[in-house]
Amino acid sequence: MTGANDSMTNIRTSEIKLQEEKRRLTLLQESLSRSNALTSGMVSTLDNFERKLQSLDELVTPVYEATNELRLLLNNVDQSLSLVDSVLHYYDICGELTPTVSSGPGGNLTDYLAELDRLEDAVKYFKRVTAVAERERVTELYDIGRKRLVDETDKLILRYANPLSPKEVMELCESVTTTNNNDIHSMQEADMATLRTIIEWFSSHGFRQGLIDSYATKRGTMIRRSLQLLEEHLRKHSIRRGSTNLLTTSPNMSHHGLSGSDTLRKQGRKLGEMGRRLIRSPAANTLPRGMSSSLSCSTTGTDDVLMFESSDDSETNNYKLLLDAFIALLQRNRDLLNYVFPKELQSLVFTKLIELPLVYMREEALVLCESIQRLPHKLDTGKFAVYGIFSILKWFLKSRPIFSRLFQESDVARRQQFTTLSATFEQSAVTCLHEILDEIRLDSSPPSQGGNVHPLTSHILAFMEGLLAYEDTATIIASLYVEQEQNIDTFIPSSNDKGLYDLGTYFAQLVRWLHTNLSKKTDSYMSRQDPTLRSIFLLNNVNYLLKRLENSPILTIIHRCQSDLKSKYEEDFQASLKDYTRCYTPLIIAIQQMLEYDNGNRLSDGKLRDRDREQLKESFSSINTAIDNLRQQCQEYIVSDVDLRDCLRNEGKKLIMEMFKTYYNKFANKDFTKHREKYIRYDPAILELTIDNFFEHRL
Repeated sequence: MTGANDSMTNIRTSEIKLQEEKRRLTLLQESLSRSNALTSGMVSTLDNFERKLQSLDELVTPVYEATNELRLLLNNVDQSLSLVDSVLHYYDICGELTPTVSSGPGGNLTDYLAELDRLEDAVKYFKRVTAVAERERVTELYDIGRKRLVDETDKLILRYANPLSPKEVMELCESVTTTNNNDIHSMQEADMATLRTIIEWFSSHGFRQGLIDSYATKRGTMIRRSLQLLEEHLRKHSIRRGSTNLLTTSPNMSHHGLSGSDTLRKQGRKLGEMGRRLIRSPAANTLPRGMSSSLSCSTTGTDDVLMFESSDDSETNNYKLLLDAFIALLQRNRDLLNYVFPKELQSLVFTKLIELPLVYMREEALVLCESIQRLPHKLDTGKFAVYGIFSILKWFLKSRPIFSRLFQESDVARRQQFTTLSATFEQSAVTCLHEILDEIRLDSSPPSQGGNVHPLTSHILAFMEGLLAYEDTATIIASLYVEQEQNIDTFIPSSNDKGLYDLGTYFAQLVRWLHTNLSKKTDSYMSRQDPTLRSIFLLNNVNYLLKRLENSPILTIIHRCQSDLKSKYEEDFQASLKDYTRCYTPLIIAIQQMLEYDNGNRLSDGKLRDRDREQLKESFSSINTAIDNLRQQCQEYIVSDVDLRDCLRNEGKKLIMEMFKTYYNKFANKDFTKHREKYIRYDPAILELTIDNFFEHRL
């Protein structure tokens, strides 16, 4: 029963659902009928609207096309009018801008440059058309505008291109070395900005070279004239060669300042170390006793002030002051370029700017070097000028970093511009070394009176000692000298060692030619039949040379190339010393003759034979004559060195005293005369005292 009930229930449920579905289908069919009716109505409406739009399009399209044609025509008219206006502007621009352009930029540079740009556009336009007359008018006005702009530039440059007075140059040098404040005649910021704007405009329009030349020439002329004024001032206020000079000396200094006036001394102090250039040789006051020299000094009332007649290096000192000023002025202009010119033009302008002042410095260098090379007596009075050349070279050596900073953006070739200056002095220094060697080789002065140290010896040693104050530059010049002399390069481990080796080579040549010349001078002694004077002369000079070289850096330098120099001259000294002792030969012969006579004749201690008495009288007379001649001979000799005097005396006593004591003890007590004081004038004590007094008469 249960299963039948379930089936009935399911059938009733299915019928209900079927009825529901039929109802929904009926609703859908009704909706479809309504939708079809609406669709038909809409299609009809749209067809009607499409027909109306098509009719409207047929009416609007011709109007739209006509409107576009009108708009195109209007644009063409506008462009034509603009072109006509621009062309008319080019024709009218001359009349419009002539007053403004002809009058120059005045105070409104920006507008003036804009007007020049407009003129440039007109020039470019007329170059494309055949309007020759108008092109010429516009080009002429444009050229006038550029000329007015150049004039404005020149005005700005010339406003700050007046040469500096010597006082201002000194102050500029002081500011560069102390505060680095280069504000003398400094360009105002507004003027620098104006000048930079003009330069940039010219550069962008392809006209920079003319402006660079103008600026560089005017500034270079200013630097040159400033240097000329300073040189004239220094020449007027400094002491020239051959005049009386005032030297302020110090016992602890080997180089001394020299100035011709209080003004120059004050200016030199402002320049610091560069202003104190003038020197004296450290051996200037070491001349031997009794020796004459053109460098004779006399005190003037104070211990530290000396007056003397000599050549000095005041002119080289002046040149170094010019170099200081030259660098200060260049540094000032180099700094100015940073504000005025674009970076890419600065090096080009600076290279052009230094041409005129550099030519002037070269000219002054040539004049200075030629005047020094013409000086006589470079070993004596002229050596100070030679030292001046080396001090200038030392200045160049120390100033290399400054040149590098000045040419920081330049290539190596442009940096070499300054080497022409130093090369002038290098060649002059080499020439002076040659001439000094020739001066020694050709010196024909007579030998010193009394066999004293010859001035040539002291001058050579003083020159070498003075040259050591410039060792850094002297080694360079010595290398150039050796290369020119030998045309070979000797292998030395390092450049510094090579320089010292070459300097030693030159010093050795000086000493070698000195010895050769001194040997020639002794020939005049030989002609007077006085060989002892020859040995005294050589002893004095060799001893003086050895003592000055002892513990001296000169000897150390010479030993680099000639290690046996000292031993060679010590041998010469011993040889001359041996020659000197020959002056005792007459005395020795007289003593030996009597001793030989006694050996052969056995003189009695009692009464003597007549011939023995005569022999003794003759012997003692010969002894007296020999000693008198020896004493008189030594009175003519000059031996300035105390140690050498003692050496000569000791050699004499060592040679003769024992022999004379034997002679005296053996024969002085014999009864050979009633006038003993006539024949026996010297006993050993008196003879020794006599020898001890040799060479003392000139003290």
